[in-house]
Amino acid sequence: MSSCGGANAQMDGDSVGAVASHSPDCDLLLVCRDGRLPANKCVLRRASSVLRQTLSLQLPTPGELQLPADSAGAWRVLLGLLSLETYPLQLVKQDNVCELMVLADKYDIPVVRGACAHFLHLQAPNLSLSAPLSSPLNVFTAASLVSKYCSPSTQPSLEGFCSSVLQQLDARLEPLRRQPPEAGSAAVAAVAAGQGGEGYAAAAQEMTAILKWQMEAAHLVGQLEDVVAGEEYLAQVAPEVQSKVSSALLAALRHLTGRPPPLCPHCSLPLGATAAAFHPDCATAHFTELHTKGCRLCGVAMKPAHARFCNTCAYRKNKP
Repeated sequence: MSSCGGANAQMDGDSVGAVASHSPDCDLLLVCRDGRLPANKCVLRRASSVLRQTLSLQLPTPGELQLPADSAGAWRVLLGLLSLETYPLQLVKQDNVCELMVLADKYDIPVVRGACAHFLHLQAPNLSLSAPLSSPLNVFTAASLVSKYCSPSTQPSLEGFCSSVLQQLDARLEPLRRQPPEAGSAAVAAVAAGQGGEGYAAAAQEMTAILKWQMEAAHLVGQLEDVVAGEEYLAQVAPEVQSKVSSALLAALRHLTGRPPPLCPHCSLPLGATAAAFHPDCATAHFTELHTKGCRLCGVAMKPAHARFCNTCAYRKNKP
């Protein structure tokens, strides 16, 4: 089984078409919107159930199959995949995998669908939100290709390839679904009661964890806002992927509105976006209150300090 429409064929329509007259294997001319390619009927019939039915009928122009909506460049790669003359992943690239996936679905060509799914599987660790939606390295685009053309529910044989792409999508949205850390009331109470450095350290650590979660979620929401605001998002991203994005955003909104903000233990007002355990003014006032308790012996007021006795009592107490 061979096809002369391999990956190294020339792009010019007339020169490519002329090859058909010199090759005994090519008995069909594919007339695409931007060029013509020679092909083998037997190869196409065996690879595609759709083309098998089409080629069993009489063609309007004998020896020519009209494909006005398809690209000659994409068909050239597809014919190279069907020829089995080159390792498939040497032909499937970032700039053609989307077109190839569309053709594989349009004409029901399992071998091409599988090669595209394998390529996306290998690229799964490189998927990101920062890549443009026109690139298959955008996690939304890759997940949309999987969802539209080789979903595990419709193509169970490709589940191993497709699941890795869908897992990357879930991983990118996970910060929005993640339950935010709770502000530990025990640590805040320890600070308010003046239980030394341990209370301060615990409260500051908890506030830092909350702030980190808020900043990570806010950064991701900002990225999503830029993506979903464009017209390409609605046109290119599959409804199943859009549903996952909406669900993650609603989860983040529920987390943000469902938990009270951390409160300052001194004034009981929200602390805002800070990792501190007190407002700056409240921290000063709290320190003053903790360390202005008077002399333990005579009760006379003292300036904020860690001493337990005034100078007079300390002298008397230590006098032999």
